[in-house]
Amino acid sequence: MSYVSLENSESFLKCFEVIAEDKSCIVSDSVLYFSGKMGKGFVTVAGIATGIEVLAVNLSMLSEDLTFNFLPSPDAASYILTFDEIEISGKGEIDLPISQSLPSERLHSSVSIANAIKGRTVTYPKERVIRSIIIRVRHTALDQLIRDFDAGAIARILESRGGDHLLTWPITFKYRLLLNDFMTEIIQHPFRELFTIRNVSVLVEYLLQQFFVMDRLSRDGNVLSIQDTHSLSRVEQHLCLHYKTEFPGIEKLSRISAMSPTSLKTKFKKYYGETLFGYYQKNKLEHARKLLDSKIPVKVVATEIGYSNPSHFTLAFKKEYGFSPWHYLNPH
Repeated sequence: MSYVSLENSESFLKCFEVIAEDKSCIVSDSVLYFSGKMGKGFVTVAGIATGIEVLAVNLSMLSEDLTFNFLPSPDAASYILTFDEIEISGKGEIDLPISQSLPSERLHSSVSIANAIKGRTVTYPKERVIRSIIIRVRHTALDQLIRDFDAGAIARILESRGGDHLLTWPITFKYRLLLNDFMTEIIQHPFRELFTIRNVSVLVEYLLQQFFVMDRLSRDGNVLSIQDTHSLSRVEQHLCLHYKTEFPGIEKLSRISAMSPTSLKTKFKKYYGETLFGYYQKNKLEHARKLLDSKIPVKVVATEIGYSNPSHFTLAFKKEYGFSPWHYLNPH
């Protein structure tokens, strides 16, 4: 196992020194490249503002686990945020039989927020496809990153949970899309710092919104079991991976989750804030919007995301966003 231990006062760049020495990786322009038997991909860092550091991990087929250990620090007035998408190489987690559902939380795609006072250990498993962003942000910097936000509210909520000081929950399609875009462009982007600031700001905003939703559910006594959250995550991932095909139907999703249809519908809506079909549809249309951003013709986009009739796509798009895809392509 590759193991990187980091004090709160130490820069993320130390990770490069440790990994490069251990793996004989190539370092160029704040990017550490993996190749050969040790794995493929890259790790990069960015200091986008005072008090905010970003560590991006885009790796596949590691020959052994890679662990980052952020040591506890009583003086650390900061948080550690993680956005992890972890998949089996060549297929999603959903392709595993129910009996082989991954038991360890670290093997699941998730987002989390932790108090740096207690430290945090993040492990990336070998033989997986990994897209992850770790952000270490000071309380004062978080206020600046997200306007009109009271960072102290996070501390109060985490403290109210006793000795845990960590909240984690399954990833959603919004995070997946942003992580994919970020990893695709970050290395070659001509304005890397500005690009990172923009994407990290959106990721943090999503996380904080979900953080307060999860806290409200907890206070209302609606906390789901670990098994339920993993089961719902399998369903969520299936909906995201198969957005080009027809909605799979409640019976198939029920089998995937090993829940009754009624229980699945109730818990999914409570946890993700959308019905199963509503969530599937929003993800499908977000993919369409990304394609339209690339100036791809509307009819081609409709076909690409699984609509045989472009007019049906137009109606769905207008219902979701309030304007037609043609207007989105040509707003003036």
